[in-house]
Amino acid sequence: MSADNGVGTPAYIKGVPHPLPPGETLLWEGAPATGPVATHVFHWRFLAIYFVAVLIWWAVSTSAVFGSNEFVVGFSMAFAFSVLVLGIAFALAKLVAGTSWYAITNRRVVLRVGMVFPMSINIPFTILESAGVGMFKDGTGQVLLTLVKGQRIAYIALWPHCRVFKFAEPQPVLRGLVQPKQVADILARAVNEFATAQGETVQRSAVRDVAHDTLTVPQTAGA
Repeated sequence: MSADNGVGTPAYIKGVPHPLPPGETLLWEGAPATGPVATHVFHWRFLAIYFVAVLIWWAVSTSAVFGSNEFVVGFSMAFAFSVLVLGIAFALAKLVAGTSWYAITNRRVVLRVGMVFPMSINIPFTILESAGVGMFKDGTGQVLLTLVKGQRIAYIALWPHCRVFKFAEPQPVLRGLVQPKQVADILARAVNEFATAQGETVQRSAVRDVAHDTLTVPQTAGA
């Protein structure tokens, strides 16, 4: 999706009340998908395996007679708790997907995030040190952004759109992307064109790697 507010009707990023400044072009925008967020952010599969193991352990270790009322009640309570936790994980994933929006323009990356207090986080290309794309086995992925030294966005403001445990130097992540390589290619071209327009030579290795489809972020990074 693209738009240009240089002429005609002003262009907007979804959820952002102010139009794009003159000369700024919207190259792509989209939201994280619920499924990938549930799988790679809230790890529902790991939780499911864990709770199955717990239920089996409880069944074989309990003193209650198999099939007795005590056994049925105990197992039902444990099973209900497992389902509740998994339901919370999926609910959070749906909430993240429903309250988030990413955009790439010819000048910056914008993250519209915040499950409780929505906010727009702007990352101009001038403070973008590198970018890498991480792919998962299911074909989905994420784009990780590294800011130049001295630039910092609060971890709590980014979560869960950030690399896990990077508290000192939070790294923004465009999560739950169904077509991560396409998004990375758009970003790479935009950064290169921006640098060229500024009369600079692009030497950001990770951005160059994205342009050549080289994964600069391990598959498990940020997950």
